[in-house]
Amino acid sequence: MSDTSSIGKIAKLHPRLRVEVSNILNEILTKGIEIRIVQGLRTFAEQDALYAQGRTTAGSVVTNAKGGQSYHNYGVAVDFCLLHGDKTISWKLDEDMDKDGIKDWQEVVQVFEAHGWSWGGHWKHPDNPHFEKTFGFNFSQLMAIAKDANGYVLLP
Repeated sequence: MSDTSSIGKIAKLHPRLRVEVSNILNEILTKGIEIRIVQGLRTFAEQDALYAQGRTTAGSVVTNAKGGQSYHNYGVAVDFCLLHGDKTISWKLDEDMDKDGIKDWQEVVQVFEAHGWSWGGHWKHPDNPHFEKTFGFNFSQLMAIAKDANGYVLLP
């Protein structure tokens, strides 16, 4: 994997997930598909600012989660987009850049799900770029778990 933007986002994920996400991206790359991690860890303040968007600040509503109510706040969620060879990004669910007859987005979903990640595309209100690996914890539990010196939850 050579996408420096993704490498930077992966470096801030929960320590238990960094190598796994790098390996997943490399596995996807072997299929002839490149993706970019566009969002990983998000602070509570960043989450609150996103929540305010379209409510108390300009812009469209982009989330219903306040700080602490997103798995991004714990470094256990990522959002992605497809990445073309010229490094332009794509959010199109129907592209088949590797020309194998399977939509690239679905191939990415298959790889993440094979590694135990949940896809936001299955939700009642789909969030297609989103994957999370919560280790069975909800937000309240994650908020209550002790943190290490860097602020990451100490997952058992």
